[in-house]
Amino acid sequence: MAAMDTISQTPQAPIDHTLAQRWQALLAEQPNLRIRNAARELGVSELELLLCREAGSVTPLVADFGGLLKAMDPVGEVMILSRNEQVVHEVTAAFHEFKVGGSGAMGLAVGDIDVRVFFNNWHYGYRVLESGRGGTRESLQFFDGHGRAVHKIYRTDGTDAEAWQALVASFQADADTVPALAPVLNPAPAPQPRTPVAEVELAPLQADWAALKDVHHFHAMLKRNKVDRLTAVELMGADWCRQLQTLPELAPSPLDLLLHQVQRSECPVMVFVGNPGIVQIFTGTVSNLRRTGPWMNVLDPGFNLHANTDGITAWWVTRRPSTDGTITSVEGYNADGELVITVFGKRKPGQAESEAWRAEVRALEEALCA
Repeated sequence: MAAMDTISQTPQAPIDHTLAQRWQALLAEQPNLRIRNAARELGVSELELLLCREAGSVTPLVADFGGLLKAMDPVGEVMILSRNEQVVHEVTAAFHEFKVGGSGAMGLAVGDIDVRVFFNNWHYGYRVLESGRGGTRESLQFFDGHGRAVHKIYRTDGTDAEAWQALVASFQADADTVPALAPVLNPAPAPQPRTPVAEVELAPLQADWAALKDVHHFHAMLKRNKVDRLTAVELMGADWCRQLQTLPELAPSPLDLLLHQVQRSECPVMVFVGNPGIVQIFTGTVSNLRRTGPWMNVLDPGFNLHANTDGITAWWVTRRPSTDGTITSVEGYNADGELVITVFGKRKPGQAESEAWRAEVRALEEALCA
């Protein structure tokens, strides 16, 4: 295997051993605190905290991430996890024919595991062993150049143990070339600023929106009009976009109401959650819903969703034209204007959107649109 071992070539910095002590002190106060939240409280990246674990529990992988995902088929069932600051998306299934684009910058899997991967934002990978109440958990974890987790793949009881071990052995970095030191990480960038409304040429934007033939052309359309997604949505008007209001007497958030609607009707949906390195998709019905504090959860076999709706400050219904007819989505944005979750009705390219999904969205609008 021709490994692109950028880990061994990356400038290294000494591990901060006092950080491990601070982490343990924090866990003593908050024993259920997850590593991402602990890192935020300690003012470091998740990767910096991960590398504080005991020797042998974190093993670097070579940075041939496309090759690794292409080799996942024989491993069988795994649990994959992708998230952003507000939403966690977990699917338990098997990879099938992961494909990497010609330049190596993008990859995708279509099937029970459905992901779109942007490898330019994958910089570091590790095999991780974690001890917990249920025993030892084993995972492959991938991070960007700022130490933020991009994607995680967990071994399950249904994983082919022999194939998993063979995969780890094939992609484990040579210990002689990878010092036991932390990589030097770049500070995380500030969120992209919103486009000032005064700078948007509304007529060309509206014309381009109305002329869309494929939802996959949407990002290029925004770029052409030099506008961020949420600002475009806010400017399009009620024919294309309608904002959903939060009404506490009906539900803590529009997501609660939508999920309970499609649970009752058994309307199949597609739930998209992503970050700059990946978009992860679930397609199917939802059943076991649970609200826990600020979190709205789906806890189904094969699919878990955890959405901190306190951090999702704007909800919109958007409609976009295509050669398959109008495509309708329910979208959640955080306070920085970043899209953190999107829900569509189940459909495939070449198919029209289902009337059942359109009825669910109309019911949501009737309840929550001013």
